[in-house]
Amino acid sequence: MPAPDLTVAMVSTQRCWHGGEEQERLLAEGLRRRGCRCVVLARRGGMFAERMLAEGFEVETFSGSGRGPAAMWRTRRLLRQIRPDVLHFNDSHAIDGAGMAALGLRIPVRAAARRVDFAIRSSRRYRWFCNCVICVSKAVADVCREGGIPDRMLRVVHDGVDPARVRSGDRKRGRRALQLSDDRTLLLTVATLTDHKGHRFLLDAMPEVLQKKQNVLLALAGDGELLDSLRQHAERLGIASQVRFLGFRNDVYDLINAADLFVLPSHKEGLCSTLIDVMLAGRPIVATAAGGIPDLLGRGTGCHAGAFSGPVVETDDRRPSPTASTSEADPSDEPVAWLVPPRDPPALARTIIGALDSPEQSAILRRRALERAEQRFTADCMVDATLAVFRKYLG
Repeated sequence: MPAPDLTVAMVSTQRCWHGGEEQERLLAEGLRRRGCRCVVLARRGGMFAERMLAEGFEVETFSGSGRGPAAMWRTRRLLRQIRPDVLHFNDSHAIDGAGMAALGLRIPVRAAARRVDFAIRSSRRYRWFCNCVICVSKAVADVCREGGIPDRMLRVVHDGVDPARVRSGDRKRGRRALQLSDDRTLLLTVATLTDHKGHRFLLDAMPEVLQKKQNVLLALAGDGELLDSLRQHAERLGIASQVRFLGFRNDVYDLINAADLFVLPSHKEGLCSTLIDVMLAGRPIVATAAGGIPDLLGRGTGCHAGAFSGPVVETDDRRPSPTASTSEADPSDEPVAWLVPPRDPPALARTIIGALDSPEQSAILRRRALERAEQRFTADCMVDATLAVFRKYLG
């Protein structure tokens, strides 16, 4: 058997499966197809270790978050045996545990994934234990820079998804699962029920939406610590009968394809790879211009700033027209969705209503979004870009 092109040790301390774990799985899968050896170091009993083992990867486990003395000693012994070219930290706790364990070992690339745009309390763990921080968006890179991480360490690699998996979703199957009639309009959000995802602002927008669109159902897929408080908030607003809390779902691709409009109300967001799923499924999107979301959906102002604006005009050269965007510097700024300011329920309500009333505009934006996702945000794009970063730091 030929020697692997690169050996990559991938460290995750998470118990559950979220977007970051899915991105790490896609990265490992893509690196393996490109001739790399990927060894997973993960929390014992966690979903990441179990899933990666089931997919045929080498998996070693440690206790807890990997930061105890026994766990760090085990990690150090494993790294000596594996002798990786790249040590990839998939979360901040992984940096603390495996980063400390790797001190003094010859590992040329020590790369940390940074997927959230929360302020960095201390840059020391990054400066001491990493020589590279891979950020999922320009907004995240800006936060890292403001937090004291040097420019030379920062690289932007957007998330990517597998188009085939997205297209395996079935609209009819998704609507059957929700027992929806054909004449019911489905608004969908897929996100963990946590504060920065902004579900409360979407609920606050819904009374105005339902005044104009009585046949709308809002479905919230995802679980989290805010479930009970959000349910109570929907009841206080008098909209509980038109809001469904779906919990964790294994049929997300069916639900995305079943949606008439996808809404993401986050007030902080690293990137949100679910938006890429929606773009590839060809569903229209209303989202906030928070964090890294404009990296995906464009920075044009024609569908922005809180009021439903004039029509998006199709142009032959695929550059934004004057009514679609005020910026002509970069075709990638061409909007592919309706964007609104974060934490602004009235703007969100007006934009949802306007989007539902504009099927022709929706068709233009959906086509643009699909093209952009296929060209820039697939798993293969993400893997190739990440591998290029590894090679750059390998010299």
